[in-house]
Amino acid sequence: MKAIKKIILMVNPSKNIDKDLIGDLVTRLLSGGCSVVTYESERSFSTERSGVSFIREEDSPPPDTDAAVVLGGDGSIIDAANRLAGCNIPLVGINFGRVGFLAEIEIGEIPLVDKILAGDYTIEASLMLDVSVVSPRGEIRFSSRCLNDAVLTNGPVARILNYTIAANGIKMQTCLADGIIASTPTGSTAYSLSAGGPVLEPILDCICLTPICPHTLNNRPVILNGDSVIELCDIVSKGTSVYVTTDGKAVFELGDGDKIVLRKSQYKTRLIRVKDDGFLGVLRGKLSDNI
Repeated sequence: MKAIKKIILMVNPSKNIDKDLIGDLVTRLLSGGCSVVTYESERSFSTERSGVSFIREEDSPPPDTDAAVVLGGDGSIIDAANRLAGCNIPLVGINFGRVGFLAEIEIGEIPLVDKILAGDYTIEASLMLDVSVVSPRGEIRFSSRCLNDAVLTNGPVARILNYTIAANGIKMQTCLADGIIASTPTGSTAYSLSAGGPVLEPILDCICLTPICPHTLNNRPVILNGDSVIELCDIVSKGTSVYVTTDGKAVFELGDGDKIVLRKSQYKTRLIRVKDDGFLGVLRGKLSDNI
């Protein structure tokens, strides 16, 4: 792969990451011949440094940006992936969270960034989902994009949901459950895994549907081709509101007769990998008895 000459540094402010550690990382990047772009909010660790430039929070990275380095947990990487969708900029995460399935580098492994600067890395392209809420009149009332999952649930009172799943215009089944998770392969190790869904290798081209606490024995996780257009329709929940949530962030309340349409996005998240054992090594480490 090509050597990295300019990166954008994205820091999760809620993690209270040691400013000296961030400063040391910036010094390492600059020493490796890489210029650094970051946001105005991060001036505290980069003031007066040659090779560091700043952009506003609402601005896109410069077009010659080669990669993004994200400091935080999986949520930080998901936010960065959505923020950079369409920019074709690969991401690498340095894990300051707890589990960190998406982060490639742990805090004690920061010297691995030298491999990235030298071009000694691979890129893993991960499917994203476009999610829309469509009214009975065909109007798009809500749209979002997600790297992990879209979740249909109700609230604030827990009630059973009745809904129908269709794929490519063909009705699959009618379900009775507390909700359903539509996950990408990347998202299979998140909420879907907690709900009993399978672990999928991130490079797969598929969509996983995992019911949440199904009330019938025949409602089980289903894996569909990534080119499938999936509809969640005929959604009924007596006496309570129904919501769709994407990547745990964007939330929208459905109206009567609304349906949810999910399809593969034209954008992919490109994750930088520098370790030889890849996803299987991450799986071994994160799902061990030590967690």
